[in-house]
Amino acid sequence: GAPVPPVFVIDGRGYAMGNGTFLLRRVGHRDARVLALAVGALRGDQRFVGEPQLRGDDRRDQYLRRQRRMFIDATDRAVVVALRAAGLTVDVVGSGADVVDVIDGAPADGVLRPGDVITSVDGETITTDAALIDAVSGVDPLDLEIERDGAVRSVRLTPEPRVVDGELRHMIGARITTFAPQVRLPFDVDVLSGRIGGPSAGLMVGLAVLDLVDDDDLAKGRRIAGTGTLGIDGTVGTIDDIDLKVAAAAREGAEVFLAPDAQVDDARSAVPAGSHLTVVGVASFDAARSALQQPAGEATAGGRAPPLACRSQPDA
Repeated sequence: GAPVPPVFVIDGRGYAMGNGTFLLRRVGHRDARVLALAVGALRGDQRFVGEPQLRGDDRRDQYLRRQRRMFIDATDRAVVVALRAAGLTVDVVGSGADVVDVIDGAPADGVLRPGDVITSVDGETITTDAALIDAVSGVDPLDLEIERDGAVRSVRLTPEPRVVDGELRHMIGARITTFAPQVRLPFDVDVLSGRIGGPSAGLMVGLAVLDLVDDDDLAKGRRIAGTGTLGIDGTVGTIDDIDLKVAAAAREGAEVFLAPDAQVDDARSAVPAGSHLTVVGVASFDAARSALQQPAGEATAGGRAPPLACRSQPDA
């Protein structure tokens, strides 16, 4: 339950959080021992899983590298979203859509694999993950050009409709990120985060950056926890193990927990009995900002802030 981030470096200067604390909730993992099994049985923020369920076919080092890459990408996105929310100009360009993972049973399963870079769809150049998401619409077959192991290949995929965060979208079934992104910021922002992995810290990192660079006091002296992926358009996406993260936030004395809107009911049901933690569901970065901008005693009174009208997710 360490504050997020441990250190920000903005335009060459180090910053710590001022009036209040933002807490990201991350799920760590370690090898089970007899004592850990006994302690875990008494706590609501631990779960035991088999290694194949956690890492699939990846070796431990491969799994950790992939998780770390997702975190770095998530923080890059969060900085972009936060600076744009502060009214600053930020440009993002890349060299394709990098396949991070493939969803089991989806059209891309067995056709694409992690490490592929999608560079065009039906002859149209793809430079970012957002461009690929926009290119996947309808159920007509798509001709993709990909780069794999230094060679260019052509593949055909037919999107299928799937419900994502409560919205019906056409997808090929790949988790993606922008390949070789080049972000043009008005000043440098670094997040010194140690060895944290995974994409679920995006929302909280973005809010912490905004709290530092903007005149608004979002924290208002509170301990604010939360979780959620953050798309480049500000959309907040779902994450795994939200019940564990809520239980840990309550144990750390958080007053507010920001959860992806699609998971708010699960998050609320995980609040321990007797806890004063209030869960707020948010569908977008703007919604989270609006919820925190309310007076400290009323910030969660409405339960859910209004969502931003946008649809993109870091899944295609």
